[in-house]
Parts: sequence; structure tokens; C-alpha cells
Amino acid sequence: MCGITGLFNIGNREILDKMNYTIYFRGPDDKGTEWFEKHNSGIGNRRLAILDLSPSGHMPMTNEKKNLWITYNGEIYNYREIRKELVSKGYEFHSDSDTEVVLKSYEEWGENCLERFNGMFAFIIYNSHDNSVFAARDRIGIKPFYYWYSEKSLIIASEIKAILESGLVEKSPDFFSLCTPTRFQIYPHTGFKDIFKLPAGCYLTYKNCNLKIEKYWDIYPTENKKITECDAVERLDYLLSDSVALQMISDVPVGLLLSGGLDSSIIASLMRKNSSNDIHAFTIKFSESDQKFEQAADDGYYSKIVSDIFGFKLKIFEINPSIKDLLPKMIWHLDEPLADPAAINTYLICDYAKQQGIPVLLNGMGGDEIFGGYRKQLACLRVDNYNKVIPGFVRGVFENFVSRLPVASKSKGYRRIRWLKRFLSFANLPRYERFLVSDLSFNKEMFESIYKDMVKYEDSYFYLSQKKNFKRPGLSYLTKMCFNDTKTFLPCHNLLYSDKASMAASVETRPPLVDHRIAEFIFTLPANFRIKFNNQKYLLKTVSERYLPDKVINRPKSPFGSPLRSWLRGPLSEMVDDLLSEESIKKRGFYDVPSVRNIIEKDRSGAEDNAHYVWILLNNELWFRTFFGN
Repeated sequence: MCGITGLFNIGNREILDKMNYTIYFRGPDDKGTEWFEKHNSGIGNRRLAILDLSPSGHMPMTNEKKNLWITYNGEIYNYREIRKELVSKGYEFHSDSDTEVVLKSYEEWGENCLERFNGMFAFIIYNSHDNSVFAARDRIGIKPFYYWYSEKSLIIASEIKAILESGLVEKSPDFFSLCTPTRFQIYPHTGFKDIFKLPAGCYLTYKNCNLKIEKYWDIYPTENKKITECDAVERLDYLLSDSVALQMISDVPVGLLLSGGLDSSIIASLMRKNSSNDIHAFTIKFSESDQKFEQAADDGYYSKIVSDIFGFKLKIFEINPSIKDLLPKMIWHLDEPLADPAAINTYLICDYAKQQGIPVLLNGMGGDEIFGGYRKQLACLRVDNYNKVIPGFVRGVFENFVSRLPVASKSKGYRRIRWLKRFLSFANLPRYERFLVSDLSFNKEMFESIYKDMVKYEDSYFYLSQKKNFKRPGLSYLTKMCFNDTKTFLPCHNLLYSDKASMAASVETRPPLVDHRIAEFIFTLPANFRIKFNNQKYLLKTVSERYLPDKVINRPKSPFGSPLRSWLRGPLSEMVDDLLSEESIKKRGFYDVPSVRNIIEKDRSGAEDNAHYVWILLNNELWFRTFFGN
């Protein structure tokens, strides 16, 4: 919806205006700053108008007493119900925006107002009388929130680049967090020294120059085996229907990112259930040449089936970007070193939707984490069977044979061999380490060879921060994996790139499947409601049988990826040779030269599928050059 900025006990109005302009793309419809000279503090906003398009929705917004001011990013979907309650308590409203509801909810209930909100948000409420701050981020972590704090001063913004643009913060890489086996940063770390992200479900207070961070919400997983499948289906059906209905509330057109997979298709069916108006759906497809390496299922085919059933206006957009120009742009927009080519897909399709006059898009983000839909989750479970059923000496012979098989030729990728090699890469690891490696992360050997003598694998923040989630007693292995993905991978990777990439095109994306009520409910259920035998997302599929045909519900799994392997072999090959050359790696002084070159050469020869590892290394080097020069 918007971008927020704030300076407290530091800077001046000119700096705040500069920060605000840096994130203009998050809010091209309106802008505003308020500066309080007495306290050397101020807040700013860039507005993407979604609810109440009139000037009365302008931010920063104040209350009648003019002692509380708010800058806000997000949507409170149940704001109308909260507004009615506040009106009954005597509050008057001067706009039809949810921003004013948030402000007056805080006036009435203080920090407890957060318990009433159903939505996605990051906001700052500033008290101009006592120079105090109350700021919060939504429960799941859909909207970004960054801050810098030093002694008496505080800086807050929706994006890191705004904090950097202030010129008040020393720009320096955080090498401890950057030494990570994976492709994203886990909160509170960002890759920038002393710049942090507020964890999901937390609020921040700043008073008398003291900063405090408190948690107001969390998931507490249990496995209630008493609930019947029938009751679970009815409850989930209600929650899904209500979530989609709430997230369709808007004063501008709302469309859908439709892959034709289970998650986006069930959302499509419920959108139609709630509206008879025209609904625009957007789907991407790869070119025929790129498909030769990816070997992915055709989303366009299934999207058309779903669109025809529900009467959507479908636009199929072929991914064929000038990737050499677009990749550096996306590095800048993502802020953090986050290496997932799906961000490029998201940006391109949102940019296309914006051109078609659709500034809000629902998506299926979060379904795999919460409902157990990732291949890696099933694979990690099947490792136990593999090791139990097949004798050790047979496994050894088989694994040695598979290790010699190529994953690609010069013109074609071998998807099943690729999958088999990935499975075997973690088949001999303990459950926790197996889970970590299954997510396209460097294993212990690769990690310690790349970051030679810098950090041990078990001492990395990536390893330590997630291990505590696996220590919860009384939970199945699958529930632990889904819980960890929901608490870490979802907010720090998927929701982050989804927000940054869509807002780069000035489009708001909304994920109905991560309504906090859905997450709370699913994490009370036993594991077989997620995966029953080999049937993933079992409960979600059972509900979907009420709305979708079997060929959509049980279609082949197709991740929301990009033609990464074709890009690395084609238009990006020169960039890889330049940025990851021996000379460049030595100059950076961060990676071990032979280890990096070995990863690249094995990928190019087709011996191993190292495309995602090469992509991580390439994106990280571009990130260094973008934010720290070369």
C-alpha cells in the first residue's frame, strides 16, 4: 500500500524528505512529511491509494488532539467492524480509510489494539507531546519494517535504501550474517551492519530515548488428534472463504496472480464466490527454449482451465526479459541479499498488471509452508524410509552410480536426475541438517569450503536460529518443518521478495492463505492433515474438492521459478565470468576462489545442478557492488 519513514532525535526535514523520495515507487499517489522541530523528529509517507482514494486519506494523519500522528503501510481488512465499535464509543471519523481506524484504535486500546487487527501492516504512531514512538509489524511478517538505533536516536523505514539515503548511518556489510549457507537473511539480520528488521508479530516502543521490542503474537503448535477430518474441513473452508472475502475489500480493482496450482486456484474459486464482477488473472509462462532446461509444468494450461471455469479475464505473460539489465535493478529493490529469481517473475507480472489498470493482486503465497506443500518436506520424510528399507551397501553402490550421471546436456535438462541427486545430497544427514540442506542451501562441506576459516557451519546464524524450532517437544518431524518454514522462510524470504518486487511496480499483493487465523488453526492439527501417505496438502485438497476439478487439484507440482538454468547458460554467462572471475573473487576477499570456480564449472558441464548456488554467488556479488561499490 505505502512506504513509511521516521527520524527520531536525529536529522532534519530535508533528510526526511530525501528518505521519503527514495521509496517513491511504494506510493506514487501521494506523499507527506511532518517535522517536529522541538523534538528533532519526524515521520513521512508515500501513499498507494487503495482504500479511500480522496485527499482525506493523506498521511501522516493526526487525531483531533493533534498529539498522535501515524504513517502506515498495509491493509486492515476488518477495519469496518473495528470502526463501528469505535463509533459506538464516541469516536468521530473524517475519512473512510483504515489508517484512521488504526490511529484511533491505538488511542482507545493502546498496544492491545494489535490483537484486533486482521491484516498486513507496518506502521509508526508518534506522540508529538512526549516524543515517544509506538510501531508494529503484522503477525506473519507480510509488510517490511527496518530500523537503526544508536544511543539516543532511531530511524525507521519500509526499505533499507531509505535509511541509507539519510546519510546518517554508516554503510557497512555485516559479515557475520552474510556468512550464510542460504539465499536470504534471517531476522533480525539484514546483511547491513546495525540495520535490523523487526521480527513478525512484534512491536517497538521508543520513549526517553530507550528502545524496547516486544512480541505480541506467535504460533504455538500442537497436534490435536481428537478433531475429526469433517470438522477440520468445515473450519478450514470457513476460514479460507472469510479470508478471501476480507482481502477483496478495496476501492480499486483487485486481480489474481494465477499459476493454475492448488493455492491460487482455490483463491480464484473463492474470489468468484464473493464477486460477480470482472476479475483479471495474470499468469506467466516460459519460452519454449527456456523450458528445455527447466522441464516445468505448463502453468498457462492449468490457468486457462481455472479461468474458464470461473469466467476470469486471463492474461498470459511470457517471461523473456532483458535479464542483464533487470537483475541489477532487482538487487537494488530487494535491499537485502536475497537470491531468488522468482522476484523477477513477480516484478514483471505486477508491472504488466499495473499497465492493465489492476493495482491489487491476490496470490497463493504461504500455502506450501503452512499446509505442507514443498517437495523438500516430503523428501525429508521419505529419507527415513529410504534408509530403513534399503541396505547400506546397496545405497552406497546406488549413490555412487547416480553421482556419475549428468543433470543436463548442452541443450536440455534432465529433471528427474536433478531431483534424484538433490534427494541423495541430504539422504545421509540427521533430520535437522537434512531439512536445512533440502532447501537449496549449501551443505556443511560446501559452506566451509566457500567461507574458508570464517565461520563454522554449526556456528552460522542460519543454523543456530532455526535449531530452536526443532527442539519443541511432542511435535512430529513434519510439523516442525512446516513450523520452521512458516516462522523463518515465509517472512524472511517469500513474503519479503513478494512485497519488494510487487511494490517496485507500485502494485500491492495480498496473501489470503497466511491469514493468522488459518495459521493458528492448521498448527493445531496432526501431521496427516498435511501429508497423508504421499498426498501433500491433504486438508487443503479436501476442501478444494468442493470447488475445483481433480485435474487442477492433483496437477504436477510446479514451483514459482524462473528459467534460471537457461539464463546462466545464455545471457548471464558473461556476467558470471566477470563478477565471479578469479580476479573479482580475490578482490572481494569473501569467498574461496577454487571452491567458487568448481561450483560454476560443474554446473556448466552438466555434471551437477549448481544453478541455484551460482545464482546466490552472483546475486551476492551484485549486492556488494550495488550498495558498497567496487
